[in-house]
Amino acid sequence: MDFGSGWVWRFTSEAYRRGLVNIVPHVRDISQMVWAAIWLGGRSDLVIMERDESAARNGYTARSYIDALGEGLVLHYTPGTIFQQDNAKIHTADIAKSWFESHGIEVVDWPAHSPDMNPIEPVWRLLKLKVFSMFPELIDMGRSEAGWQYFIECLKAAWATLDQAKFDSLILSMPRRLEALRVARGWYTKY
Repeated sequence: MDFGSGWVWRFTSEAYRRGLVNIVPHVRDISQMVWAAIWLGGRSDLVIMERDESAARNGYTARSYIDALGEGLVLHYTPGTIFQQDNAKIHTADIAKSWFESHGIEVVDWPAHSPDMNPIEPVWRLLKLKVFSMFPELIDMGRSEAGWQYFIECLKAAWATLDQAKFDSLILSMPRRLEALRVARGWYTKY
């Protein structure tokens, strides 16, 4: 949803009228890193990633990522298939590479600074839209532990309702995506 930007003039009594307030969720207000996998005809459960307390800013690290892979990918990986991820630092860290190697998981090798052609990227947008359409009350949610647990439940519930046919369509679009990228010589495409 793009509400654009600009000034709104209103009476004091209208200050917080829902139709006049920007209700676009801001990343810093409600933010949780999640992991999931999609494939033709299926998907993993949504894995709620844990922050790494040993990280400088208590953020997500390659160790957090490996924990998510252990919880989500190992259950679904079929030897001989190729796992696709992007070039995020936590994905390409030496510890993550070693984890993939020790688990016999073949990973797509992307060049540095490559466009993100992973079909799961549009899925994250679909998930965000679904969460806020199913649970609009999250906009007003506080930061209590109970509120956070509710948010996690909402994420998982929204993930379960996403249409598998959309995932399949995104995966099947890969040859077209790659051809568009080739024609654009690595520049922007409609994807």
